Amino acid sequence: MGIQQDFKFPTVYFTQKKVNEANVALVTSARDINKKNIERKVTIAYYQYQIARKKEVTLKTLDSLYTNFSSMATRRFELGETNYLEKITAASKQKQINTKYLESRLDVVLSYNELKKLVQSSDTLILVAEKDLKIPLERIDVESSVELDYYRNRISLLDAQRQLEKKQLLPGINLHYFQGTNSELNSSLYGYQVGLKIPLLFGGQSSRIKASGIAQQIASQEYNEYDIQLKARYEALMVRRNQLNNALLYYEQEGTALSDEILKTAQGSFKNGEIDFYQFIQSLEGAYEIKLDCLEQLNQYNNVVIEINYLTL
Repeated sequence: MGIQQDFKFPTVYFTQKKVNEANVALVTSARDINKKNIERKVTIAYYQYQIARKKEVTLKTLDSLYTNFSSMATRRFELGETNYLEKITAASKQKQINTKYLESRLDVVLSYNELKKLVQSSDTLILVAEKDLKIPLERIDVESSVELDYYRNRISLLDAQRQLEKKQLLPGINLHYFQGTNSELNSSLYGYQVGLKIPLLFGGQSSRIKASGIAQQIASQEYNEYDIQLKARYEALMVRRNQLNNALLYYEQEGTALSDEILKTAQGSFKNGEIDFYQFIQSLEGAYEIKLDCLEQLNQYNNVVIEINYLTL
């Protein structure tokens, strides 16, 4: 009676452990990439919603102004204080602005639904209007990006697999333990044998080693290409961000205050008869064009900053 057990060469087990660890690291990197992409999409959707709400509020105010102005123009026409052209022009302008306002309300609903879909919530989202909608730029290290980590872990896995293929060329170990009896000696016999199992055919294993080496080289090339492209994208996005930030500074430092001043002055001047109907319309449109342009610049700026903060290709 005996027991026989085959073992691989000890270093094979250590190498297999490295392969398993490299597999775990690669799966973790893939999970981190997925998490990053979800966070990026949610951030984009959240700020799109906030910008849409801000635009809706702006257009609602403008719509109210034009509605009141159109009613006033109609009343003045009825009293013979103005002509028919002024009346229908005011009504036409009010209709245009009202259409834009209704579109902005729809944009709010659509952006809200998109955000709700991304967060996968069946409950109503409670979203507070942000006072400062300008997204801060985060300091990022391109080399530490989760995408590059994924490529590095992939190279490590392929290297570990190649080393494992090499270890398969090492001899296996055979351990045989037996127990018996000798009738002539009337006693029990015990013994064991240790042997080596030497692989005789290396062709197939050598091909697998060569193939794994080629796969590792390809993975290294892909890593280098991704690294170069990612850094180039980062530089391009930073240039674009700086351009948009300079434009946005005008609105932050001068544009918004100028818009409010134009609106205030135009309303007072028109009420006092210092400017005519068409000058008032031009002033009103100019003031709110600045406000809406500011929101558009802010939206573009935020989108670029999000792309930087969640840098990927």
